[in-house]
Amino acid sequence: MTCLRFSVLSRRATDVRHIALAALLGLPLAALTGGLALAQTSANPPAAAAPAGTSSTPAPSQPAAGGDGYVFGSPPSVQANRLYSINARTGEVSACQFERPEGSVVGVTRCFPRDASAGPGEPGTYDIIATRYSGETGVFRVNVKTGDMSVCYVRDMPKDGGGVEASVVCTAPAR
Repeated sequence: MTCLRFSVLSRRATDVRHIALAALLGLPLAALTGGLALAQTSANPPAAAAPAGTSSTPAPSQPAAGGDGYVFGSPPSVQANRLYSINARTGEVSACQFERPEGSVVGVTRCFPRDASAGPGEPGTYDIIATRYSGETGVFRVNVKTGDMSVCYVRDMPKDGGGVEASVVCTAPAR
């Protein structure tokens, strides 16, 4: 009985370590149902190590079938506490980040207003691509159908009446 009990406790400890490792590596929780070996032998081979001075950023999520819905991505900078989203049909870009106001126990999600340049564009199929440049805090907005690309980021923009306000802005589309 003692041996069986030790085996169960040992198994639980191993499961906890596998879950922690999977979370650290960003593996899907579903991969854990078959154990760590299943996660390591999935159809997706491990990503190659990033060259020195770059970040190993995971690929953005894929647009929904037909280009409907949203795609989410983050910049490679470890200093950027930000997540971008793009409407896969219109190209409209949004950005939000986590903040914890001083003296507050609970944080807030702060979403930035959008400049007209980050608004809807020509109908198409849009995606977000992050570079591997570790200092980059923006993302590329790409129209998969036309090949047009623009860089979107958060920048302090002048407000009417003075002052500045952080807003999502995008460069003009180019190829």
